[in-house]
Amino acid sequence: MESLALTATIAGDRSLAALMFQYKEQAQNNLEIYRQSPSIQVACIYNAQGTLFAGYESPQNKCQNHQEDIPSKESGLLSASVPIRKNGETVGYVYLASDAREIGVYVSKIMQISSTVIITVLAVTLLLTLYFQHTISDPILELASTAQSITASGNYNVKARSSYPDETGLLANAFNEMLLEVHKRDNALMQANEGLEERIAVRTHELEEAKHKAELANEAKSEFLRNMSHEFRTPLHAILSFSAYGVKEYKNAARKELLKYFDQINKSSERLGKLVNEVLDLARLEQGCLILCPRYADLRELANQAAESVQSLMMNKNISLRLDHAHEAVGALCDHDKILQVITNLFSNAIKFTPERHTLTLRTRIQKTGAKEEAVVSLADEGVGIPEGEQEAIFESFRQSTRTNTGAGGTGLGLAICRKIITAHQGRIWAQNNTAEAGSTITFCLPAVHEIIHPSMISPQEMSHESLYKI
Repeated sequence: MESLALTATIAGDRSLAALMFQYKEQAQNNLEIYRQSPSIQVACIYNAQGTLFAGYESPQNKCQNHQEDIPSKESGLLSASVPIRKNGETVGYVYLASDAREIGVYVSKIMQISSTVIITVLAVTLLLTLYFQHTISDPILELASTAQSITASGNYNVKARSSYPDETGLLANAFNEMLLEVHKRDNALMQANEGLEERIAVRTHELEEAKHKAELANEAKSEFLRNMSHEFRTPLHAILSFSAYGVKEYKNAARKELLKYFDQINKSSERLGKLVNEVLDLARLEQGCLILCPRYADLRELANQAAESVQSLMMNKNISLRLDHAHEAVGALCDHDKILQVITNLFSNAIKFTPERHTLTLRTRIQKTGAKEEAVVSLADEGVGIPEGEQEAIFESFRQSTRTNTGAGGTGLGLAICRKIITAHQGRIWAQNNTAEAGSTITFCLPAVHEIIHPSMISPQEMSHESLYKI
């Protein structure tokens, strides 16, 4: 019955296309093959409605026109009815009926076949024995060939075939694991080399930057020496010249003439002393030995004092000063002399680089920066301005703007000293070009204080840890 049902299923599969496309002749031809099988008495194909579509009939048995007319049992026959399906949908049926008397013949054939199979299996077993003997040596030879190939090429991505389920497969797996470990170490070594090259490139870049900075420092030092020699030579030459002339002419020269000599000697001496003080101040600041005496100050008053001290310099160039002070006090805790020195230095630079008959603007105010308040002082000039990219460099030692370092003189120390003083007060200082007019503005700010603080109330933590303080 199982064999018959399987035969019916095969017949249905073979006739599916003919049934779908209504090729009755093709379906009939598919069933005619059963004429070669005497055991098959009837083979019928019905469509989905149960109507006969094609059939093979023996002289003793006929196909029924409708599937419903097929008897459930027929004497001397075995029958099987199997649906024909396409994508899960039944499109027809196959009905086969076989002569049961042929089963004995079938069994006899099976016995003959079984005998043949047994003999064949024995022969195949002998052949397989010889084959397996061969397969034991082939994987080992293949593994050896793979090892030689890897040794010759150095390519550790090659893998030994490990599909064998026996000891040779275990050996191939162990070999592949060893290759994987070697490959990992090779990659790690390669990455280490790449990292070393990266570090070498970084260090080379750092060395180039250090070399560039050293060259800039050397150039700045050379520029400083040139400027210092010029700055020192000018007042020193004036002192020597006027003193020598005074010694030579003291008997014959009028007192007014001698007074002029002494006045020139005094001015040159003051200029020379100022240069020496700047160099000494910078040296102390570089060593972190600045001593501050912090007291409460209204920066408006310190700005006014600095403006008065440079009044004569502004009058010589016919420069006017516009004051823009805040209405409330601009209080800060600072060393009066040092902050006065900063503002005076800013005035000197502004006057030096501002053309005649122009205006300086001094502003003081309180501004909020985040959660804290700052006391701000700014001085705007109408000079040549600062080139882009140099607004930070002008605060370095011995550095001047490229627009001003050729004709205005100076050592390039003033702004460097100003920054160190402001930094020691926990403040900040910066420069920027004016947007609406020519010139630039230099601004500094200090932490704001709204009431006068007695020196005994000041803790060392309120000032920079890099400086010494005397209260």
